[in-house]
This record gives sequence, C-alpha cells and structure tokens, in this order.
Amino acid sequence: MISQHNKVYRLMLLLCAFAGLAACSTQTVKTTTLTPVMVDESYIPENQLLDIAVAVFDPGLDEMPSNREELTFSDVRLAETQYSAYLMAQTLQSTGNWGVVRVNPNELSASDVAMRGTIIQSDGETMVIRVHVSDATGKVWIDKEYEEVVSKYSYDPRLRRPEDAFQSLYNRIANDILQYRVRNLDSDELVNIRTVARLQFAKRFAPQVFDEYLETNGRGIIEVKRLPAQNDPLLARIDTIRERDYLYIDALQDYYGNFVRQMEGPYTQFRRLSYEEVMKFDKLQAQARRNMVLGLAAIVGGLAATQSNNAAVEYAAYGGLFGGGYLIKDAFNKRDEAQMQVEALAELGNSLEAEIAPQTIELDERVITLTGSVETQYEQWREILADLYAAEVGEEAAQPANANAPQ
Repeated sequence: MISQHNKVYRLMLLLCAFAGLAACSTQTVKTTTLTPVMVDESYIPENQLLDIAVAVFDPGLDEMPSNREELTFSDVRLAETQYSAYLMAQTLQSTGNWGVVRVNPNELSASDVAMRGTIIQSDGETMVIRVHVSDATGKVWIDKEYEEVVSKYSYDPRLRRPEDAFQSLYNRIANDILQYRVRNLDSDELVNIRTVARLQFAKRFAPQVFDEYLETNGRGIIEVKRLPAQNDPLLARIDTIRERDYLYIDALQDYYGNFVRQMEGPYTQFRRLSYEEVMKFDKLQAQARRNMVLGLAAIVGGLAATQSNNAAVEYAAYGGLFGGGYLIKDAFNKRDEAQMQVEALAELGNSLEAEIAPQTIELDERVITLTGSVETQYEQWREILADLYAAEVGEEAAQPANANAPQ
C-alpha cells in the first residue's frame, strides 16, 4: 500500500510539473510581413461589376475572450467599429475588383454584396474579426473568423510602413471575397445578383408591386420570378430615389474618412502603448499562475514533512509552508500590478475618445450634424426618401406595372 507520505509527495511532484507547464507560454506566430492584395486582371463589363456595402462593424463586446475582457474598453471598441469598416471598404475599393464599395450605417438588404464584421478581439497585439459576406440573393460567400498577430516592430516608427498595423488582415479578407467570386460566379450570375438587388430596393418602397417579381426557393435563395418592363415608369422613379440614396451614402463616406483621419494618430499611439501593456499584462499573469502553483506545491511538501519525526525535516517543512504562503501572496500582488496596467489602458481609452469630434456634412442645401449614432441619421434619411416617393407617385404605385415573360 502506498504510504500517506508518498501520496503527498507525489501530489507535490505533480504540482511542480504543472507549474512547469504553466510557465511555458503558447508560441504565437507574429509577423510584420504584409500580405499583398489580389487584383483581378480580367475585364468585367460594367453591368457585372458588383457594388459592396460594408456595414459598420459590430463591437462584439459580448463575445470577446474572457482573458481579454479587462483589456477592452467599450469607448475605444465602438470607435474601432467605424475605423475597421472604413479600412475594409478602402481595401476592397483599392483593388479595382468591384464597382463602388461603401460603408453603410445599417441597411444592407438591397446591396449587391453585403459584408458584416464583428470585432472579437483587438488589443494592439492581436486582432480577430468574424466576417460574414453574402449577396443580394442570400448566398453566403464567407462566414469565418480572421486573426492577425503583429510583433512590436509593427509599431516601431523607424520600421513601420504607412499601412495600418493589421492591413494584412484586411487584405486576406479582400482576397477571399475575390476568390469566391472568381470560382463560383459566371457573368449571368453576376447580372442576376445586380437585378435582385435592384428589385429588393424597389420592394422597400412599393412592396405591393414588386413582391411578385421575386420569390424565395426552398434553400432560402431569392430568385427573379419575372422582370418589370424595361420602360417601367415606377421602377424608373425608384431608380432615381436609389441614386439619391447613393449620393447620401457617398456623403457619409466623407464623414467616415474624416473620422478615420482624426482617429488615426491617437489610435495608432493607443495601440502601440496597448501592445506594450498587453505584453506586461500577459507576463504578469503568467508569473502569477506559476507562483500560485509553486506556492501550493511548497505547502503540500511542508504538510507532508511535518508528519516526520526528524527535527531537521520538520524545520524544513515549516520553511516550506512559509515559503509557499509568500509565493501565493506574491501571486496576488502580481495580479494587483496587472490590474494597474489595465487602469493605465483605460486612461488611454478615455483620452482617445476625447480626440474624436462629431462631423457635419451638407446635403441638398441642408446641414446634417452627425452626432452619436449615424444609424439614426440614416433612418431619418430613409424616411425622407419614402415621403419623397409617396409624393411623386401618389396612387400610381397601387397599379401593377407591365411585365415581361419570366426570366
């Protein structure tokens, strides 16, 4: 039978072994290499060029990793939702692979291609974004998480390129979107997506008319049941309204651009300091875990030795008890120190918020001040468009338009 002493000592050895494992940090690949963005050199006719709407990203505050909750500040994360969406849109637009790429405040259902993103993690060292891309028919192109881990050299002013520290992440997303289109869509399907998007927009203003042109199949994909006449006056009016909507959203791009330009300086500095604090935080947390395990091991060893009749062993045992208690105390002290680093980051987040000012734009001889939620402003704009449509069309919208044969 195994003695009580042996059981305790075996437990101590296991704890020590566990401490060794706890001291080993997971090796994460960090990079300063920029993934190039892909460009489709083939010619695409204008009627097949898909526009992309990029929604302002979701802050993902309810989905962040538990070990990063203390290192995430809601004010900074909310600012990042616009910053990251704008960089994503600019990356897609710069490739020349698409029609017009715009950041949209909320409504994407009538877009050729809609992209939504959720920021899962962003702490200066690591960025994780969950991306969902679909087209107007409801087909999902991408639904996955992208992760990028950068090194300290990404923030070294002597080595940094003008690109964002996480530009490779945006480039990889853009490359995947392009690859889906190239591999899965022919010219007829590209035209069909644009047609569905056009009719989806029309349905929003005259559902009683345009509902009959679209149907959803058993797989949840929207299909064109039949087409309006080419000279349909009702659709022509709605197309005009759609162009006005685009003009408004184009004006919002100036807002997002100004927002990003104002944010870029303090945000880059914030991320550089955040990177340093994250490194300290992780190191302190690792030390705390290691010291906690070693302290428990020392206490177990001390308790085992107190059962010995040898005086020298007993003195060593009490030393082990006191040493173990000190190591555990040191672990909690390290956690306190880590908390101080978190508070330092919070102060940086507050200073960043103070440097971001509201923006004002002019549109159709009216001045619109964008404060707080841009989504609210866009909802008001959509209401204005609906009133404009009702005033122009009146009762005419109640009569179905002539239609061609089914597509």
